[in-house]
Amino acid sequence: MSDTPAPDHAARSLAEQVFSAYAQQAEGPLQPQHEQVLVTRLAEAARPRIADGEGVLVAAVNATLDAFEQAQPEIRGPRLAGADAATGVVRLALG
Repeated sequence: MSDTPAPDHAARSLAEQVFSAYAQQAEGPLQPQHEQVLVTRLAEAARPRIADGEGVLVAAVNATLDAFEQAQPEIRGPRLAGADAATGVVRLALG
């Protein structure tokens, strides 16, 4: 059994799924260090929003992706359209 609280585990799992989906469709040079930074930031943004409902969670994740792309202007990727924090399933917005 893990010592990690359920909301922390859910936020990390969700962040990893978002990054995976984002990276598959992103345009630009995603470097290995981007994964660690972005997954950490996504988890930090998602954690306090896990219980707030899908719309609030999606907005927090998308704001994190926006901030990442502002700092990395050569990278562009999709945004989150939906997320199930309980299962970690994510849906990207169609471009």
